Amino acid sequence: MNDLQVRTEPIRIDAPAGLVWEVLTDVERYGEWNPFTPQARTDFRVGSPAHLLVRMGPAKMRITETVSAFEAPRLIAWGKAFGARWLLAAVREQHLEPISETSCVYHNADRLTGVIAPLVMLCFGGFMRAGFTAVGEGLKRRSEALYKSSKPRG
Repeated sequence: MNDLQVRTEPIRIDAPAGLVWEVLTDVERYGEWNPFTPQARTDFRVGSPAHLLVRMGPAKMRITETVSAFEAPRLIAWGKAFGARWLLAAVREQHLEPISETSCVYHNADRLTGVIAPLVMLCFGGFMRAGFTAVGEGLKRRSEALYKSSKPRG
């Protein structure tokens, strides 16, 4: 069976992992900083739905996935089978790794499996990679701005 991945380069964020986690899990505000998923609704409980509005290039898609992992403050994952699992299944993981008290690294990985995974990768892989990178860049800007504004001025 085909097993393909879309990964982004790690993005260093100069803000504490806890603050970045708060931004990442505040789905009501995704529209303020997240260009790939400007709308999301979930309670992050494993097995719960994640209702998403996703931008794939010029197209917008509404999709409901299922939360498969939630390990604060390090990992969020959700996924979906499209038809039968042997046809196409996808699991997206968003990782936060603390570097120090005031910085962390964020990256995405989406694993596609199934017989049509290569076709999906060919058609949408570039949009996914660009979208995931935009999420990381938006998360960085938002988190660093919040952290900077919360520091006392000397």
